[in-house]
Amino acid sequence: MSRKKISEYRAKSLILNALGEPYRGVSIDLSHYKKSQLLTVLDDTKKYVVKVDQAIKKRNQQNLVSLNLGSTEVAQALLRFKTEGYTWAIVEDFYPHAQKKELFFALQREERGVILSFSEKGGVNVEEHPEDVKTLIIEGRGVKLGFGKNLDAVFRSLLSVFEKAHMTYLEINPLLVNERGAVVLDAAVEVDTAAQFFVEGAWTESDFREPKTVKYEAEKAVDGLAATSPSSLTLKVLNKDGSIFLLLSGGGASVVVADEFANLGYHEAIGNYGEYSGNPTEEETYLYAKQVLKLLIDSNAKSKKLVIAGGVANFTDVAKTFKGVIRAIEDDKEELIRQGVQVFVRRGGPNQQAGLAQMKHFLNDIGIQNKVNGSELSLATIVHDAVKGLTSDKLTNPA
Repeated sequence: MSRKKISEYRAKSLILNALGEPYRGVSIDLSHYKKSQLLTVLDDTKKYVVKVDQAIKKRNQQNLVSLNLGSTEVAQALLRFKTEGYTWAIVEDFYPHAQKKELFFALQREERGVILSFSEKGGVNVEEHPEDVKTLIIEGRGVKLGFGKNLDAVFRSLLSVFEKAHMTYLEINPLLVNERGAVVLDAAVEVDTAAQFFVEGAWTESDFREPKTVKYEAEKAVDGLAATSPSSLTLKVLNKDGSIFLLLSGGGASVVVADEFANLGYHEAIGNYGEYSGNPTEEETYLYAKQVLKLLIDSNAKSKKLVIAGGVANFTDVAKTFKGVIRAIEDDKEELIRQGVQVFVRRGGPNQQAGLAQMKHFLNDIGIQNKVNGSELSLATIVHDAVKGLTSDKLTNPA
């Protein structure tokens, strides 16, 4: 069984049909979008919601949902999504409501059965209050739900479409339920692709969506660099306005460093993730480091730190790769110094001593506050030092 996310447009069509309600949303293929497509659909007297429809979580936080828009503003929002590289969106009627009325509802297929989850405190902050979520294992059609007459009727309809459409996951958040029926504001559905021939067109491959994100220029540049190199070169932007930027070598070490920052509560401060490993050349390391430094410099964070870390390499030449990193820092040293960037280094492997001495001398010489260590220092320790770096007396303060 392969689980695939389907579009919110198709998910809502299935859900609302099961609830006996019409779905009036419009699916927009942004790759062929023209403003004239909506002229016969939108009503100038109404307000609308426009959302990217590509199985992306936390769309509100990423500015991928626009609320309470007039028809002209709808066209502008769609054009923005298209310009940013998204390919699918939906336009729906705006439904004003009290936040305290928002419910959370989910069904998930597991080995022990179908798990129903429900909370009377729905909305974007539901994950912050797991204690408010009630769960129930569904063991047959005769199960007693016990959520109240209106809710039970809605939930039974949702259970029915969950089974008929061979869904593996269904989430509605927020869900509004009143005497007149249900209002589905946001929905996410996964289906069992092996059941495609049994759902009679309820959903097809054309409804599948991948949680694609728009690539930053730095990511594209590293992708191009990796395509021509036998080494491993990866880069992912996590927070363009982060305060901690990472130049990591080795897959295992990169995970340890990122996880340690997260464990200390600094996951939102991490600007990027990725690695350079597999003995890249000096030039490849230089070009890779240039992209990370550009992200760091462009960040709007007030204080910034560059962590150059890795495990003890088997065959990656530390001195050679550090020459590439030093060249990149040299190019941008004036801006790095102006922004008060601190550098933390922990690395081991072939030519370790030469590389570390080279890095230490260079950073001291140009006047960047730093701490440089070899494998005698643990990866976790360099993370802790970076976190407290602004006031650490262990840092070298060049004259």
